[in-house]
Amino acid sequence: MAKTKGDGRRGGSLLAGDGQDGLIHRTDLIVAFIVIAICGFFYYVTTTFEEVSNLLAQNVPPEFFPRWVLIIIVVLALGLPFEHVVHSKRGGNIDSERSERVKQMPYLTAGLLFVFIAAMPYIGTLLSTVGICLALPLLWGARRWRLIIPFALIFPTIVAYVFDRILLVQYEPGLFGITF
Repeated sequence: MAKTKGDGRRGGSLLAGDGQDGLIHRTDLIVAFIVIAICGFFYYVTTTFEEVSNLLAQNVPPEFFPRWVLIIIVVLALGLPFEHVVHSKRGGNIDSERSERVKQMPYLTAGLLFVFIAAMPYIGTLLSTVGICLALPLLWGARRWRLIIPFALIFPTIVAYVFDRILLVQYEPGLFGITF
C-alpha cells in the first residue's frame, strides 16, 4: 500500500528523508558514505606507517590503535542511515530536530582542542591533557573550582601513569620534559 502523507503507514519506499517514510534515511546515507570514505583513506594511511623495531614497539604496532578507532567509527556509521527508524519509534522526527542551526559551542570546543593538540609537541602530552581538563569545563560554563582543579590535576596524572607504567606507552615529553 502506498503511503499517503500524514497517515502514518509505511509505504514501499526504501529511502526516507524530506518528509518521506522509509527504511534508509537519504541524508544519513550520504553522511555515512562520506564518513566511511574518510575512514578508508585514513586506514590506507596506517598502511604507510614505518615499521618499528621490536625494541621500540612497546608490544603494540603503531597502526593498531588508529585502525581500531577507524573500525569502530565505520561500524557506528553503518547504523547511521537507520537511526531515524529508532528515533521515530520513540515519537520523534529526526529531520525536524536537525533543522536547528548548530550552536557555536562545538566549534569553540573543537578550536580549543586543536590549540592544545597543536601545542602538544612543545608543552608535552601531560601538560596538554591537564590544560584540556582545565579549559573544557571552564568553556562549558563550570565554575566550581574545588572540583575543576583536582579533576584537571588528578585525572591526567592517573591516565599518564596507566599509559607509562602499565601499558608501557611513553608520552611525548615536550620542551619542558614533564613526564613520568
